[in-house]
Amino acid sequence: MAARREAGITSIFGSGARARILGYLAQSSDPQTGYAIAKDLELSFSNVYPELKRLEAWRILASRPDLRGGKRYSLIDEDLRRFLLKRIRILSSSDWFSGARVAERRSFFEEARRIPLKASPSKRGGRKRPFSDELRRPPQKDRALKRVRPLAGGRR
Repeated sequence: MAARREAGITSIFGSGARARILGYLAQSSDPQTGYAIAKDLELSFSNVYPELKRLEAWRILASRPDLRGGKRYSLIDEDLRRFLLKRIRILSSSDWFSGARVAERRSFFEEARRIPLKASPSKRGGRKRPFSDELRRPPQKDRALKRVRPLAGGRR
């Protein structure tokens, strides 16, 4: 199922790298540098920077100058962001461990903890183990093992 979904997303965006870059930027809370994108997605820089330039030329991404002279990229269209958030989940470790994300996960866990779950009673009711017939050794094998055991004991 995941491979089929990935192929669909790739065909929509034209390349797997482009889809991953867009998914990453959709999840990112701050504008990202090309270096950070390439590093977090484990893509080559020579693959990431041309895609970023194309996406910026197509006005899908906006860039702003960084303090170090580089560029930081972010998505422009909120509708595209919502689409990507539904279809692609790619988070950087800094976003995953950010205070807001940790608080969000904790609230989800608390909500899930309040959902009552009832375990159904066991159908076994103390009877024999399931598949016990398959685990039982036939008498022929027991006889064969008795014949082989003295031979194995003498070779030590």
